[in-house]
Amino acid sequence: MLRFSRTPIACVVTAAGLLAATCVSAQSSLVLEEVIVTAQKKSESLSDTPMTVNVVSGEALTEFSNFNFEDINKMTAGVVVVGSGFDTDISTRGLGTELNAGVAPRVTLYFDQAHVSQQRGLFTAMFDLERFEILRGPQGTLYGKSSPAGAITMQSTSPNMVETEGFFQQSFSQRSSTNTQFGVSLPLIEDKLSFRISGLYDSNRQSDIYNVTSNLKNRNETSAYRIVMGWTPTDNFDLRLGFHNFDTSFDVDQNIMGGGFDFDDRVAVNDFYSLMEDKTKLTILEFNYTLPNDWVLTSVSSHQDNRTQRRWDSDGSEVAGEEQFVDSNIPNAWNTELRLSSVGDNDRWDWTAGLYYQDTDAQTPVDVTTYVALAPGQTVIAETAGPAINAAEDFGAFIHNAFHFGDSGTLTLGLRYTKEERVSVQPFEIVASLVLPDGSLLPLAEIEYDGIQPEDQEASDSAWTGTLKYQHRFTDALMAYASYDRGWRGGAANIAGAPQPPVFGAFDPEESDNIELGLKWGVLEGRGLLSLAAYFQTYTDFQYQAEDVEFRQTALEGGGTALADPVVNVDEVETYGIDMDFAILLAERWNMNLALTWNKAEFSDAQDVPCTSGEPIPDEEFGFNTCDLTGERAGKLPEWSSVISTEYFWPVFDGGSEVYLRGLFNAESEYYSQSLGEDLDSYMALDLVLGARAGSNRWDINLWVKNVTDETALLKAIRLPSVPDYENGGSRETGLVHVERQLQPRTFGGTLRINF
Repeated sequence: MLRFSRTPIACVVTAAGLLAATCVSAQSSLVLEEVIVTAQKKSESLSDTPMTVNVVSGEALTEFSNFNFEDINKMTAGVVVVGSGFDTDISTRGLGTELNAGVAPRVTLYFDQAHVSQQRGLFTAMFDLERFEILRGPQGTLYGKSSPAGAITMQSTSPNMVETEGFFQQSFSQRSSTNTQFGVSLPLIEDKLSFRISGLYDSNRQSDIYNVTSNLKNRNETSAYRIVMGWTPTDNFDLRLGFHNFDTSFDVDQNIMGGGFDFDDRVAVNDFYSLMEDKTKLTILEFNYTLPNDWVLTSVSSHQDNRTQRRWDSDGSEVAGEEQFVDSNIPNAWNTELRLSSVGDNDRWDWTAGLYYQDTDAQTPVDVTTYVALAPGQTVIAETAGPAINAAEDFGAFIHNAFHFGDSGTLTLGLRYTKEERVSVQPFEIVASLVLPDGSLLPLAEIEYDGIQPEDQEASDSAWTGTLKYQHRFTDALMAYASYDRGWRGGAANIAGAPQPPVFGAFDPEESDNIELGLKWGVLEGRGLLSLAAYFQTYTDFQYQAEDVEFRQTALEGGGTALADPVVNVDEVETYGIDMDFAILLAERWNMNLALTWNKAEFSDAQDVPCTSGEPIPDEEFGFNTCDLTGERAGKLPEWSSVISTEYFWPVFDGGSEVYLRGLFNAESEYYSQSLGEDLDSYMALDLVLGARAGSNRWDINLWVKNVTDETALLKAIRLPSVPDYENGGSRETGLVHVERQLQPRTFGGTLRINF
């Protein structure tokens, strides 16, 4: 664990920058390799793109032996990914989305250009990827969904249409970990028809969590494969069809602290086996048709079948308190986007117009068993069944225009109309039974209850969003831009494991407005590229994930208190900050990338927000307390975040082989726990890779160590609920806290890759 202020982080990055500038001054004949992005639905240089875009190539993921989507945290500053299965949350610029409700995330995801409405399972298998692009700030007039905080686009490797080629990669590391990947392109008709088949098998105990109650260590296992077909029958038509299959099993015993354990003991004490299994099938079809006038008609459609089952010890203790089983079944989530575009860099006007439609049906049975100690020797079991049924339809129409003023100026104007309709129901049935001395159950009572009130079960929302942006190229090396973007996302219903206050049933849409100033500056005679942006964004009716709101239960449940994590609306939130990225070629064999973000996210108007205040809970059924959060932190992410990555290589032998050394350094200021109401830890961590490769790129072998200094840091934590007091009756606090995220322990490993 490490505590430090903001200043040392800035000093680390500044010192690295000064070192880079000093090294470069001695050489002037080299030029940084150009980075091509598709953030604006066309291939263009990163230096010409008027927005903050972070690019992580599939090659970069491989170079640092990053096998999990959460490893993106280490590759980019100010981006945080938490969870790889049931509740994946992507955050940028200080804010993300807890997926405890059926609401679109603030940071949307696109895989092979198709919007992914159900992110569960998709991130458990990272293999054969071409690149990531992380777009910060509101998006929407070029993409399927309007996203308030940003978007991530992932692109899998396309089939080689000319020759048979592929790779095999094998990695081993500590804690019984193995990762096997392969990919091969099979052209059947040269330049016309080709297939690419790739796959992954991963088994690991990287969490290093040991359950002292069951005497078992947590283990994760993932198998996946992908088949992609590329077809180009004519010069003006091409088609890409991909099928992606993911199958994952996670042990999810809760790592806890408290009760004599610290968070870095990596200990669980829950009394029964917690497990999550996910099966995801994703099919994506894309085609492009060039019309006689050179306009391009593009269609991207996807269908996703996802099923996630989780058996969960909700109280995380060795006591029988609450057990939960969730079976999230989404057999039919599909969307389609149709757009028509002029083709690149016209003298005066480039444009894209499109339509988007999405239909999703989800069924999520939730079964909860709750134990209530009435008195010593008298226990009641409440069995709650609450099947959640959600259906949603989304429609969008958008137009995106770029007006060019000579060679130096471009005005971008985009407009989007969005309409969303949803139906959500969750009827609860609670059966309470007394446990008799012989272990049998005596039924006591039965009650039915609407988890989502009738007035909240159907909703229809619509909004206009858009972008206004001007970019100006002052010189060949310097481009600056200013933009205004409006974001939006619809309301939704809260899905719960048990009855909670009716006011938590649903929440309203959220709007946001963002102003950004930025520049892209090629420096040091083309050897460096500086990207810098400053932004200010306000959210109205901010959708806030309240944590651990203590409320009074129903009389049938014992009349005690329970915890809820509802999404509620808060009047206003402000977020502002700076994003900086600096890529530099220090020498012919030495490159470096430095990134730094600073962000402030705070409640600017947040009165009467549901919370646990420490005051007595009202006695009436479903009573709870509220707080005034105005002026407090609205996000849980660190204010400062920095990344430095570098590689130096040198030739060996006569056959063109090379030896290389890579480093990946991360530093972040304190995270924040809303549940605990306190700052957590800051940290500095270093990964190193030492390897050798053939000059022809036929083979690559390396040894690596992650978290070299075995740094520990608590990054996300939530307190656990009370449990029955079987000795005295009633309930008691356990003092346990669920450690939801922390730095992984130091890990040694090795990777062999063969390309053919």
